Amino acid sequence: MAAEPETAPDAALDEDGIPIQKYLARVLVVVPEQGFGEQAYRFARSSLAGIRVGTRAVSRQFDEMVKGRLQDEFLVDEHLEGQDMADYAGVIVCGGESDELATDAEVRRLVTAAAAAGKLVAAYGNGLAALANAGVVKGKRVTGAPECEADARRAGAKYTGRQLEEAGNVITALDESAGMRFGKALAQAVGI
Repeated sequence: MAAEPETAPDAALDEDGIPIQKYLARVLVVVPEQGFGEQAYRFARSSLAGIRVGTRAVSRQFDEMVKGRLQDEFLVDEHLEGQDMADYAGVIVCGGESDELATDAEVRRLVTAAAAAGKLVAAYGNGLAALANAGVVKGKRVTGAPECEADARRAGAKYTGRQLEEAGNVITALDESAGMRFGKALAQAVGI
């Protein structure tokens, strides 16, 4: 006979009897439409969930599946346009095979708003270009895809090419190989 899982006496349950997770905060995750680095994305989400911080995935493509570089594909939670950083503890820009997010005005607006409010601002891979173009990396040590080095330097950052860089509320990772370290740094930076 299997033991029944213990739940807090006041835990709300969904229609299947599973406890509903109550998050202390949420982080906005901006995902490219195609070819995003899903391994780092998974580490980020799971590390944040471990400290009871939820994630909300948004993309420019809302009504069709976004597709990862390897195998993941899913419908995002909401459309990128119209998001407000007041609702979130930070923003993560996912890297991938394209640089579509680097010059997107909505991404720039969200990253700038998060940085101005002292919230978490993070990116991995070529997501670094979006942070550089938003002007939030000046004077900071950053890392990301090697093709973003020139953008980072033009924005006044010191590009290191290391696996992970933490500069106050700005966290950057070289690529998916830094996924576990990136996730851990995100969880520490949110500080819940």
